[in-house]
Amino acid sequence: MVTVHTYWSPVEAGLAKSLLDDCEIFCVLADEDTNRYAGAPFAVPIRLRVREDQADQASRILSGDLEGRPQLDGEMDAESSSADMLEVSRGDSDNNPWELLVVAFLFLVPGLCVLQTKYPVVVTISSRIQREIAAVTIIHFLGWLAIGFAAFLIATYFRVWRSSPKLQN
Repeated sequence: MVTVHTYWSPVEAGLAKSLLDDCEIFCVLADEDTNRYAGAPFAVPIRLRVREDQADQASRILSGDLEGRPQLDGEMDAESSSADMLEVSRGDSDNNPWELLVVAFLFLVPGLCVLQTKYPVVVTISSRIQREIAAVTIIHFLGWLAIGFAAFLIATYFRVWRSSPKLQN
């Protein structure tokens, strides 16, 4: 095993290892946990180690040379055409912005729950009770605000969905 690169940040080291794993290059992170035990974070560098026969290829990939990335055999079927590959690379997220509906749901449900909450009616008037009544009014206002924002997101979803190029063809 040969050290290809050293990192001071565990996050950067993990990202580099993930990149090499995606390229099917066997690699390990040496001294990954030593900064936990050394008493000070970033005290010991993390070494990214690969096999000796893949060291040149790994260093090219880590430096940003994507042509050094290995050609993965057997992943793509012989039947897949270039149109299918274009469709996969573009994805359906351009044609259906379903994420807007998910976020709208995450605002709509709590907003409806807040509006459905029943608070007791207080008869005695004092400064403390007036604050409790004001707090209930603000909470209901926030519930209506959440519902309004969810309705806006749903309307935006349908507007984007209708204007998608797939529907125009």
